[in-house]
Amino acid sequence: MTTRDMVLCAILGAIQFVAFTSLSFVMYLEVITLCTFVIAMSFSTKQAVIGSLIFTVVNMFIKGVNPWNAMYVLVYPSYSLIIGLTKERLAKIKIYPILLCGFFSFLTGQILQLPFLLFSKQVTVLYLILGLQVSIPQGIISGVEYALIGNKLVGFLEKLKRRY
Repeated sequence: MTTRDMVLCAILGAIQFVAFTSLSFVMYLEVITLCTFVIAMSFSTKQAVIGSLIFTVVNMFIKGVNPWNAMYVLVYPSYSLIIGLTKERLAKIKIYPILLCGFFSFLTGQILQLPFLLFSKQVTVLYLILGLQVSIPQGIISGVEYALIGNKLVGFLEKLKRRY
């Protein structure tokens, strides 16, 4: 990996962190999945995964190490890997990225409830069920976000990548 690639990965991680923190106070508006998706569609799988890993580690450094922040370390690099490995197929049919972005956003809300297993199985089931009222609208909104600006962002990032 060249120095240029390392700097690019750091920039991608910083972009994800800014997207995550800048709009995290708005209920249901979750742009980190969109950001992760667009980056994974635009850059190499390796760059996208490392960028997501940098984002999650920086997030843990700033917000503290806890089970929920540790889940981010698993979730977003995994999303980058899945998207990176399937981006050719996703680019062929325009509805696939929209649906997958919405599904990943929904899934994030549900996966982040799993650390409650540390406390009790019943508490986890309760939080998973109660979390649906946030995860479902969040997934729908993320799908709409991708439908409105996702392809434009991918095109923009690909132009920047060619210049870089």
